[in-house]
Amino acid sequence: MEAKSIMKNKYWVIAGATLIIVIIAIVVVVKRDKKPLLSFEKIKRGDITATVSATGQINPVVWAQVGAQVSGQIIKLYADFNSVVKKGQLLALIDPTPFKAALAQANANLLSAKAGIAQAKATMELDKSNYERNLSLPPELVSKQNLETLKATYDVAAANFSASQAALLQAQANYKIANFNLEHTRILSPLNGVVITRDVNNGQTVAAAFQTPDLFDIAENLEKMESDTNVVETDIGKVKVGQKAEFTVDSYPNTVFTGTVSIVRNAPMTIQNVVNYDVIIYVDNKDLMLKPGMTSYVTIDVGKKDNILMIPNAALRFAPKNSDTILRIYSLHNKLPDWVKVSSSDEKREWYRITKVWVYRNNRFIPIPIQTGIRDNNYTELIRGDLKEGDGVVTGYQTGQ
Repeated sequence: MEAKSIMKNKYWVIAGATLIIVIIAIVVVVKRDKKPLLSFEKIKRGDITATVSATGQINPVVWAQVGAQVSGQIIKLYADFNSVVKKGQLLALIDPTPFKAALAQANANLLSAKAGIAQAKATMELDKSNYERNLSLPPELVSKQNLETLKATYDVAAANFSASQAALLQAQANYKIANFNLEHTRILSPLNGVVITRDVNNGQTVAAAFQTPDLFDIAENLEKMESDTNVVETDIGKVKVGQKAEFTVDSYPNTVFTGTVSIVRNAPMTIQNVVNYDVIIYVDNKDLMLKPGMTSYVTIDVGKKDNILMIPNAALRFAPKNSDTILRIYSLHNKLPDWVKVSSSDEKREWYRITKVWVYRNNRFIPIPIQTGIRDNNYTELIRGDLKEGDGVVTGYQTGQ
């Protein structure tokens, strides 16, 4: 029995050792042969349309803000939202009563100034005549003191006449101002169009002391609209006048509107610490679907090339997860083509700046430096590089790898 027990124990020891060896062998083999599960995509030929995306706001091409140049109470409105108006049409009336009184007072002052200048002129001419008549008499008939008195009287009359002329000019100016203020109690439309907004009500008092209050916004023609689009500075160099653009608005998410870039303004605007430039896109709005103030989501076509080699954008974003692998293959920079410049003083930094895609050959990642051109949302133009149509490039790891 004891011998059988010993034999049995030896059997289990041998079996256990054999199992351990098998497991170790399997682990070594699996570990040695394990390869990453990668996603590949082939380089192909096709067409690329490069675009710039931005957001903007729909506005009328020509519109005006109508304000009040005088202060007072609105006593009558003659236009409302969506009213069709003509140039010169009365939109609102500010109470003219105080302005009529001011004009009447200015008119009275003007009449008084005219009478004053007539009187001063008559007095001056009389004193001048007296002085000149006595001046022409023989010296023995008029004393020197009398001549000096007559001359002084004439000079005073001339000065009074000049003062009355200044008073007349001032009265005329005051009359024009009073008349101007009275005329501008009538708020008139500056153009033919449609009232977009009305920011005033009957009985409301408007104050024009510091700035002109905005009473109405009038669009000349809602059939011609524009999108005031904000393009970031990194893209503005690609945008040119005459380029085609497409956009959507939230109200019609399934409708694509088309337009043309008409103006690229040079004035910078900083929005959330990002420099933007205003790009104006004209659009036909004959069906009146677009309304002022709508947010537009714009795509501008900035370039197109046909039948070119294309690399998937995912391949440009891919990099091996193992940084040691990247460092090991870094020595390949000595085999780079002539058009790739690598600084000898800081080769590693320069290498990482080179645009490259990765292939997987002989159980290792190999970077292929390339020169790229225009791109769209999915593909980028391949200008130069050791790749050809049909070559597969790594676009990423499969799920879980």
